[in-house]
Amino acid sequence: MNFKGLGTFSVAALLTTSVVASHQKSICGEDDRVPSTNPKVGRILEDIKSKGVCTVTMISKTCAITAGHCSPAFGIAQFNTPPSKKGKIQHPEAKDIYPVLKDESKWKYSRIGDDWAVLKIGANSETGLFAGDVQGFYEVDFTTPKKGDIVRITGFGADKSDPERHFAQQTHTGEVTRVSGSSLYHVADTMGGNSGSTIIRESDEKVIGIHTNGGCYSRGGSNSATTLANKKGLEDAVKACLASEAVVSTEPVVDEEPVVDEEPVVDEEPVTDPDPAPVVDPE
Repeated sequence: MNFKGLGTFSVAALLTTSVVASHQKSICGEDDRVPSTNPKVGRILEDIKSKGVCTVTMISKTCAITAGHCSPAFGIAQFNTPPSKKGKIQHPEAKDIYPVLKDESKWKYSRIGDDWAVLKIGANSETGLFAGDVQGFYEVDFTTPKKGDIVRITGFGADKSDPERHFAQQTHTGEVTRVSGSSLYHVADTMGGNSGSTIIRESDEKVIGIHTNGGCYSRGGSNSATTLANKKGLEDAVKACLASEAVVSTEPVVDEEPVVDEEPVVDEEPVTDPDPAPVVDPE
């Protein structure tokens, strides 16, 4: 079952609006993002020709999380992406591109604090391998984050100041400024394209939330996210996806070699009674 907060047309329109808004107010003071090459964090697009991007993070062999309002981009997931050229995104090798299994994914988008998606990522068409096995993944934590926690956000945000960084992977850390229910507010730098970036707590490198909205500006403000804590629908979707990967041993069962006596037992010649007693069937 898919959770769709809005129709396809409305979500696409709001996604465009969200990116524009993020261009205006997502950097908290100065832009302190730096280029990064985290293989666990990927870029999602509708297809290879798409220009609209969001960020996705692996949390297991085939499960990943991002923002619900990114649903128009649930087509392919790319990892180990190269820098952009003249502001245009460059695609990775075919072995680092995986299909998003949209029919097996769940998402919801209604407001800040209720904007999430749990994606099922299929095997690579060239290698037959799964993203989590190749790229690695983060553990999730459903405990409530605390004000003052230092968090890291890695993603594919826009960057008009450097064409090579535009929609290429960058990272930054910042502080959690407030937690209210399932809404988290932070001051890590983000831009349009960072939607769906996971909130990684620096102290233990566990996922505690999903970045969804800009809100910072040069003199203050904060960006916002959905926490994994206090959001039962999201928690249930994550646990269901992880449970679908219940480990089943694929190692062949090898029978033990039969035990052979070193010296075979040879029966002696039978002893014949001169007058054998008759065999009587029991009653």
